[in-house]
Amino acid sequence: MSVWDKEYPSGSEYAHYYADYVAHVPKTNIVETLKAQMHEFYTFINAIPGDKAFHSYAEGKWTIKQIIGHLIETERMFSYRAQAFSRRDPNPQPPMDQDNYVKYSNYNSRTISNLANEYLAVRIASIHLFQNMTKEMIGLKGMANGVEFTVRSFPFIIAGHELHHVEMIKEKYL
Repeated sequence: MSVWDKEYPSGSEYAHYYADYVAHVPKTNIVETLKAQMHEFYTFINAIPGDKAFHSYAEGKWTIKQIIGHLIETERMFSYRAQAFSRRDPNPQPPMDQDNYVKYSNYNSRTISNLANEYLAVRIASIHLFQNMTKEMIGLKGMANGVEFTVRSFPFIIAGHELHHVEMIKEKYL
């Protein structure tokens, strides 16, 4: 039995602006959800036609490549926060300016395959991090961007964030 069986964060365990993301995540073992998502998203992004990878549905909106990069770096950030809090790091974690992260990246100069492989590496690392946590670790708390989070909330935010962007890509880009 996994510590993640029947674990689901309440709304008080993360910033309110992540509520929609978390609400769309199935109430199942989150590590298994992350594994399933990994295979689905990897296949999905590798099937995006090359001419669509640079598509932006409106002026100032990110391209598909930039969205993939955003998912990679956001997952990396959330996993780091989960690790820091699970190790009882007392330091508050800073905010992440997602627009500057994308603005100063080189995602549009990379291939979809290259981005897909980095996504896969980051997701595998996240899965290893979360699946090896204890019940005590996932209940620990910390501050990020001035808001208290539990470790338990981060894999659900990661999964919901990805679901949100996949829907956006399907609806507005493809």
